[in-house]
Amino acid sequence: MKKILLSLSLCAAAAAPAVAGFSVGAGQTFGTNNYRGTKANASLDLTDSFYVTPTFAVYRTDLSSGAHYQGGLRLGYEIGPFSFGVTGAFAPKTNGYKQNSVGADATFSLAPGGTKHGRRMAGPSSQSNETFGYGLAGVDVGVSGNHITHSDDNFAAGAAGAALRNAGAVRANRFTVGETDLTAFAGAKFLITEISAGVSKSFYDKTLEGNQLRESPLLAFGEFSAIQAGYPESGYNAKIKWKMLPFVRPYVAYTHTNFKLGSAPSNATEIGGNVGLDMLNVKGAYGHYSQRGFASTDYFTLSAGFNF
Repeated sequence: MKKILLSLSLCAAAAAPAVAGFSVGAGQTFGTNNYRGTKANASLDLTDSFYVTPTFAVYRTDLSSGAHYQGGLRLGYEIGPFSFGVTGAFAPKTNGYKQNSVGADATFSLAPGGTKHGRRMAGPSSQSNETFGYGLAGVDVGVSGNHITHSDDNFAAGAAGAALRNAGAVRANRFTVGETDLTAFAGAKFLITEISAGVSKSFYDKTLEGNQLRESPLLAFGEFSAIQAGYPESGYNAKIKWKMLPFVRPYVAYTHTNFKLGSAPSNATEIGGNVGLDMLNVKGAYGHYSQRGFASTDYFTLSAGFNF
């Protein structure tokens, strides 16, 4: 996995002379059980269509038996209404567990005036044109796939609850399993409101049950700031954002996840807002995570980004 990321980085560096823009950001999350999480990212425009985004994250709690680190890289390409991306990430071993992943995604955007004809406001080309005005401003639809390889040197400390998340005895042979996540998503802008949603399904190349497998300690939700634990089976998420003022956008996000290994479903809710000032963007959020069999947890996040 590290070799793949290095190769992608070298490809990006080769295209560097056409730089068009650069942004960098970082965020800090604090929460229950002395949760501390840090995320950092950067984005570099290599051409008008091609960009690269490296990421880094680290988190730990009083229950994690060490800090978990994760590095990643995304290469994106945009042409007309289409957006494509490939990603790779790896997490080095911590307390017997390590992870790496590779994925790809594609998005199609539909916006008013997207064709080359019939979308003018005056002259012969404006005939039968009824699309200009307030209302539906754009629609995005897409799909993504991500393959994650989990490796664990330890058995779970128990068969249920918190013991399922703790490391027990060392295995004679490391347990490795591949997880493939398939996701379909869509988003739409309407007046001052932006709505997005996604559904996902996970497939595994081995049976998880009956192997005394502990839950993965590195489960990231796209619409939730805090890392959680578990092997997902399926899930869905929804997010609503509002443009209240020219530079203020509050939002509400909800994620529901079903799990393998007999764990109960979880519900994650985050409420926050973004303040965008052209060169500077600041985000603040509060998150609540609940799952039957575990105590509910709360999180607070503050992040900032700069665009150059």
